[in-house]
This record gives sequence, structure tokens and C-alpha cells, in this order.
Amino acid sequence: MNKANRISLLFGLILPLSSPLVFADHPSVTFGASQAGPLITIPAATLPAGQWSTGLRTERVTRAPLSATVLEQSALNGEDVHSVNELTTHYASLAFGISDQLTIGLTLPYISREGIREGALHHGNPEVHDHQDADGLGDATLLGQYQLAKPDKNNIQLAILAGIQFATGDDELTEGGALVEGEFQPGSGTWHPMVGLSASKVFGQHNIDANLLYLHTREGSQQTRIGSLLQYNVAWSHRFSDHATDENHDHGEHLHVKWDAVIELNGERRAKNEVQGLKEMHSGGNLIYLSPGIRVMVADRWSLHVSVGIPVFDATTGTQAEVDYRTNIGIALNF
Repeated sequence: MNKANRISLLFGLILPLSSPLVFADHPSVTFGASQAGPLITIPAATLPAGQWSTGLRTERVTRAPLSATVLEQSALNGEDVHSVNELTTHYASLAFGISDQLTIGLTLPYISREGIREGALHHGNPEVHDHQDADGLGDATLLGQYQLAKPDKNNIQLAILAGIQFATGDDELTEGGALVEGEFQPGSGTWHPMVGLSASKVFGQHNIDANLLYLHTREGSQQTRIGSLLQYNVAWSHRFSDHATDENHDHGEHLHVKWDAVIELNGERRAKNEVQGLKEMHSGGNLIYLSPGIRVMVADRWSLHVSVGIPVFDATTGTQAEVDYRTNIGIALNF
């Protein structure tokens, strides 16, 4: 993996889970990318010893809001159903190669939810309550990747993943001074462990990558436990351009620009939430995105990318707002 391709590894360190939230309303998990590698899927490549990377990234999940009729009927049925229009998460991260086989990354997110609504009964009559947006710092994550062995003669790499999410997130208050419900808080109020595996195979200018990552959640603030999460991903990527631009006349050098095309399947399976020991029926399920994307690397130091996730399988449990699409955009610097 050459210097320019190392930059792409950082993007996986930008999105380790910031806060385990309502299913289809939480940030994704990713760890890195090898040569011509993926954007969301976690590959098996690691940063070289002594290598630093830093970056910023934004993920946005846009959903089709539930109608007033659906929310009012849920209130009449005594069911706890919410609708959230949009989740936006901004990530700042720093990654370091401790050795050629071990990379660690620290990520801090800022989370914003817009359009929180729920059905409620007022003197026995159903109505829809519009809640204020919930914004604040999320839970920081420390995630490590250890490569089990160097690529074999078939260019296959394997790695294990392990990390922990810390309770650094904010406690958001309503305008009346009460706590926002636990499932909509930027922070979970407790720590959570995670573990996983990743694999990669290189075919010249092509990569195939896959990974599993499991987050085991614990009961946090307001006796709320968001359902544990299993993420499963597979990606194909291709380096379709690797050339130098016109000569830099001031220094007599070429500006190298490299392009990657990426297409992924990103799956999320989440258990039901629990509040005060009782499972919430309208939570959890299984969701799979088809995510095409592109990355451009400039001057062997800078990397920019954009990815769009389109739901192709939605088996969420109970009544939940459907995801319209998910977007990711980011920039990273290698030094």
C-alpha cells in the first residue's frame, strides 16, 4: 500500500460508532480502506508504523416522516411510536499506526436530529407533538485493527477489530428543562464494547473487501438500552485513474491525482430497544444499503470522497419511518 493509498485508510477511523441510536437513525460504522479500497466496508489493511492521519466527515440519513394519522393511531393503541426526519453526524478523527500490523483510531462525533414527532393523548384525544431538535456531542470511540498476517501469495489479508465506546456524549434538555428521551440523546450514558473481523483480496487494480462488526450495548441513561448492533458489509472497488497532471511550473513537479470507484452493500441488524427492562416493539430490524461512491486523492496527501446509500432491503420491526437515502462526504490528510 503506497503513501497515497494510506490516506484512504483514515476514513474508517472517522466513523466508529458515535452513539447507538434508534434503528435506521444512527451513524454507520467503518474503519478503513486498502488500495483502491472501500469507503464504508472495513478492509484488512493497516496504516504503516509511525503514520498519522486526520480527517473530517459528515453522514446524513434522510427518512420519510410518518404521517399524523399513523402517529395519532399509535397513541390510541397505547404504542410508543416516533418519527425523525433527518439525522446528521459530523465526525472528527485521528488515526495512528502503532506498528505495521496494528492501527488505532479515536473518533468524536457531533449529532443532530431534526423533526422529532410522536403521537400522544390529550384528555383522551390523539394529537401529534412536535419536539425540538436534539443536538450535541456524541460518545467517543477508540477502535483498533490488528492484521493477523501479511498478504499471502493470493493477496488475501485478514484482520481482527476491537474497540470501546466511551460515555462522553451530551445530555440534551427540552425547552422546559426536562431530559430528552434516552433513545434520542446524543450520548448513551454508558460504555459499549465492540469486536469484529475483516478480509481483503486484491486483483491488480480491483479490491474485494468484507467485514463483520458487533457492538454490544449496555443500559445507559434513563434506564434505556439501545439494541445491540451487527454490521455486515461487502465492497468492490477499482482504481480507474492513476496519473500526474500538468507540471507545477514553480517547483518542476507533477501533481498526482488518483481516482477510485466503489460500490458496496452495507447491512445493519439491530435488536429491539429496552426501556426500564421492557422491549420496544417499534424498534430494531434489518436494513441493507446499496452504496456507490467515489474517492479522489491529490498530491499523495489529501483524500476526498462521497458516497450515497440507497436502501434495497428494509425489514425493520413494527412502525418506523423508512429511510430515503444516506450520504457520506469527507476529507482526510495524511502526515
